Amino acid sequence: MSGGGDSIALMHLAAQVRHPRKLRAITINHGLRPEAKDEIALVAQQAGQLGIAHDVVDWAWDGKGNLQAAARAGRWAALREWALMHNLREVWLGHTEDDQVETVLMRLARGSGIDGLRAMYPMTTRDGLRILRPLLGCARSDLREWLTDQKVTWCDDPSNDDPRFDRVRARQMFTQLEELGLTRKRLLQTIDHMQAAHISLQTAALAFAKQHVRQDAGDLLFASAALDLEKADAPRRVMAAGFAWVGSRTYRPRFEQLLDIVAQARKGATVTLGGCIITPENGGAVRLMREAAATVPTMRDNKTPETTGVFWDQRWFLEGPLQDGLSFKALGNAIKDCPDWRDSGMPRASLLASPSVWQSDVLVAAPLAGLSNGWSARIVADFHSTAFAIED
Repeated sequence: MSGGGDSIALMHLAAQVRHPRKLRAITINHGLRPEAKDEIALVAQQAGQLGIAHDVVDWAWDGKGNLQAAARAGRWAALREWALMHNLREVWLGHTEDDQVETVLMRLARGSGIDGLRAMYPMTTRDGLRILRPLLGCARSDLREWLTDQKVTWCDDPSNDDPRFDRVRARQMFTQLEELGLTRKRLLQTIDHMQAAHISLQTAALAFAKQHVRQDAGDLLFASAALDLEKADAPRRVMAAGFAWVGSRTYRPRFEQLLDIVAQARKGATVTLGGCIITPENGGAVRLMREAAATVPTMRDNKTPETTGVFWDQRWFLEGPLQDGLSFKALGNAIKDCPDWRDSGMPRASLLASPSVWQSDVLVAAPLAGLSNGWSARIVADFHSTAFAIED
């Protein structure tokens, strides 16, 4: 919930088809605009009137990389963790038909292929969550007309008219393209064709992965047949998905990088890319592992909502005797304090990036390395069931 017309309409329409007690709303506060506090207050007020629980989660940009890309990734990470904490399995997003058109235009400008030009699906799965976009067939203007008829107010974000942003430029470009005959209907037809092609490719990739890729806790083992990326789509798609899954990243590495890294690994080298380590195994296979240095610690404090565990590194969920002041990070060199780590059957390099629990500078638990102390760690969503779902 941003307070804009799309999300406000979504909330009011959702309240008409689901009991308010079965709904929960979230606002991600980026802290970038002073007027955001008024928008949050509007959402809170209307959610309260509808009887819908409303939460606000703060997100702050670290100043690295592209702001818009960082904000998208930050929003999704916050949303996923919030959903996990509240045992939610379905998320509704307020994207409209206008968003769909703008998305495909931006991706056309970037030279995207099938994966990019498919734009957004009305129903997808991502990281174990079911994502619905019930307004994807609605025009933005129609939603605002409905809100006006219902006497419901909303906020307009001034950045929606700022030409510095790609989406605003795409909106302006579409107005000119319509005059040349590239209509909304034609663009939506193109999206439909691309989605059909994308589903076929994802289905083939899943079948290939089930045959040639094995998950070992947080690692992936690729058989030699999965390492030939030169000719077919399935091996490329599977390898790229593997790096994204192991590296806890939304975006997959560039194809040229994949070719180079896999070629080095096939020649016997151990190399890193995108927060992952790829290393040769017996029989011409390779193992893809998380890079411990690429993980970020998580701290639990007295502001953390009540939950049964802690989400770490976007893949792991740790459960155990929670208390304030605990931190969660990669085991690293503390493996020396786990005398039974060899009994796990996992390579030492894999365990270095496995989750561990700390009280200040004292290691409390490292479940995968044989030091449990009442703690367990599990992958939230395994590779095969999530990497080839229809995701955005």
